[in-house]
Amino acid sequence: MYFSLSRLAALDVKWADYFDANSPSFLRNHYNPFHQLIVAVDGPVRIETDERRYTLRTGESLLLMPWERHTGWNQEERQGTFFWIQFSCYPSINMFDATMAPDLKIVHTEKTELRTATFGHEDLLIIPKLHLSNKRFQLLHLFEQLAASSNTPKGYFRFQQTLLLGEILHLIASDFLEHSHQDTSFPASYLTYRKLVNHLNNFYEKEVKKEELESMMDRTYEYMCQVFKKYSGTTVVQYVHQLRIQRAKHLLLSTDKKIGAIAQEVGFDDSFYFSRIFKRLEGISPQHYRDKKG
Repeated sequence: MYFSLSRLAALDVKWADYFDANSPSFLRNHYNPFHQLIVAVDGPVRIETDERRYTLRTGESLLLMPWERHTGWNQEERQGTFFWIQFSCYPSINMFDATMAPDLKIVHTEKTELRTATFGHEDLLIIPKLHLSNKRFQLLHLFEQLAASSNTPKGYFRFQQTLLLGEILHLIASDFLEHSHQDTSFPASYLTYRKLVNHLNNFYEKEVKKEELESMMDRTYEYMCQVFKKYSGTTVVQYVHQLRIQRAKHLLLSTDKKIGAIAQEVGFDDSFYFSRIFKRLEGISPQHYRDKKG
């Protein structure tokens, strides 16, 4: 069974602690309104849910959904100890279709590199319900820090807990990738695209010269244009215009500079051409934009 977690999710640790599974209270039915992550410190730890019985080995984790019943079983045999964390998550952790697990698309090549993008890609982390980590000692150390932070809170301990939980979930998700032999490498064309976007983001107000780009990127201009269009959905020239107008909009609202001066500052030698591009992208002229938003 697998779950998906958005990288944009807001995580909030409610409590974390260390527990001895030999305690009689472990045999009670437990329910809570939050997600709960359990990892065995000293196995075996035997936990039962409505679905099945689990015997956790040292370093093995179990993710429980809100209100999922859980209790200990087979108390007649020696039990171990475990760490547990209760946390909320928004957007919530969701079930992930197990039939898709062998073909996970982990490498995301989205438009979030573009400074003009107005959305963020979720980049789903896939977390198995039950997982035995190859990095169990690192995992247990993170749990130990988180439990200590809960029991002896200091300063910004809630923020520290969020960071620690994020590390824990990332460790489990990354370890699962290694277990499932997923190819997480990015194509060379995508690396070229990122390098080109970074250059345009920093030098958009200057003229884009074909020869300079080819020398810097060690690629033909035609190839770079193809790669850029493939990953961004727009052209190099159109993106440069978007960057310039993005900056111009800020200057129109935050300064008293004249339209011609703003055009020059963002890279347009011709203020009439600047106004034409501005109106094409924004639907109104620069002056009307300033008057309307001011």
